[in-house]
Formats: sequence, C-alpha cells, structure tokens
Amino acid sequence: MYAVTLAGEWFAAAARWLIVTVVFGGMGWVMGWPIPTHLLAVVVAFGPLVVSVFVLVFPGVLGPLVGRCWELWSAGRAPGEHEAQAFNAVIGRLRMVDPAVRARAHWFVVDTQGCGAAACGVSLRVDRGLLESPYAPAVLAHQLAHLRSVDARLTGALRMLVVAPMSTPRTLPLRTLPFRGLVWVASGQAVFWLLAGAWGVYWRSRELAADEYAVSLGQGELLAAFLEERSAGYEQEGDVGSVRSGRACDLHIAPRVARLVNRSVVSPAHRGD
Repeated sequence: MYAVTLAGEWFAAAARWLIVTVVFGGMGWVMGWPIPTHLLAVVVAFGPLVVSVFVLVFPGVLGPLVGRCWELWSAGRAPGEHEAQAFNAVIGRLRMVDPAVRARAHWFVVDTQGCGAAACGVSLRVDRGLLESPYAPAVLAHQLAHLRSVDARLTGALRMLVVAPMSTPRTLPLRTLPFRGLVWVASGQAVFWLLAGAWGVYWRSRELAADEYAVSLGQGELLAAFLEERSAGYEQEGDVGSVRSGRACDLHIAPRVARLVNRSVVSPAHRGD
C-alpha cells in the first residue's frame, strides 16, 4: 500500500513542480531576480517523497527530527517530573508481564484533559489527562504495539507525503475549480482520498493487532472498558489522523469490546492491580 501511495504522490510532485515553476519563474522574469527556479521546484516537488522514504527505511536518521517537529505542531512539551514518574510507573507495570517492554526515547505531553495517545515515527504523544487516568496502562500498551511494529514509522512516512492537509475541494464555483484542484493534488491529500478505502482496511487490521498486544500484556479488559466509555473511539490523534484513514473510530465498538473481553479470558497474562 505504501508503494502504491508513493507512486501516486508523483502526480502531487508534478503539480508542485508546475506551481513553483510558474510562480517563481514568473516572479523572476517580472522582477529581474536571479531565482534558481529549477532547483527550487525540484526540492519542493520531490523533497517530501525522499524524506518519507527515509523516515520509513532509516528511522534513526530523520525520526527524531520528525518527532520534534510533531511536538511543535501539537503544542507539546517535555514531561514534568511527576508526569515522567507516572509514565515510568505504567511502563514498569507492563514490564512485569513482559520484560521486553521498553519506553521510547522521545515522548511528549500535550496539555489537554483528554485520554488520548498517538505513535508516529519514533515518538509518542501523550495527553496530560491520560497520565491521570486509570486507563493509562491499556492505552499505552496499545500504542507501544504501534511503536514496536512498522505502524508508527509508516504513519510518519505517510505524514511526510502530505505537504498541507486539505479537504476535498467543492465543485462550485467552477471558474476556480481547476486552480483549487491543482493545489489539492499538489498538497498530497488527493492520493489519500483516492486510497482511503484500502488504507481504512489496513489500519483497522493494525488496530486489532495492537489490541492483541494489549491483551498479551494483561490490559484487554481495561482497554475494553475504556472503549465502552468512549464509544466514539479512544484515540485523539490530531494531525496524525489525516493520513490514517479508517482508524479505531471506524470500527464498531461493541464487536471490538467483545473481542477484547473474549481474548482476555483465554490470555495467560493477568491484569495488574
């Protein structure tokens, strides 16, 4: 799916190349400025594609930088002392079930009372309210599953392909539709609109896989209770959601909760007190 999306984004790159060439080429011709239009157009057009591949294949190279940028975009901050202690306590609780559980090198806090968390690249975003919630072990267990698999890196790589998140342009007024359509394609969002159904199926399967990991850490029943309490879906992923079509909120909660409860019954892992 990523290869198909990356191939489709070449059309977005071509649109960006056209826009930059026309705008800056025209500006240089009118103003008489020696603008390196060709070089600028190539960088703007194909830079996002190159960065995306590096984030996916070589996460240690650009992953930390992408994580810091995500922290800035999310208005996040470094955790305080008590928040770090709460986070480490949750990790320690999960490690009692699986000693292989490890905390991420970079995680940050967003000042909201929500109980969301999200994984992108090599970073973890945690709502302040989650650290004060009894559901923290279940939600973090779920997100650790995304971090230990390709999910988080894939999310970061996909986000790099979207230069500017945009909604689908309206048909009217017709006189501006070609320009608005070109900008929409250049933003990179059009490819995700076309492949939304396929990505939805993929991400739903990954959500269920992350649920399985939470169950293996003894957090299935707690995660099921959390999902029941927040029937609209438990993750508030902000800008990450723009490239993750068909997320947890698209799953019917009742079957998912039933699946978690059933899997928790047969799982050898136990819930910590």
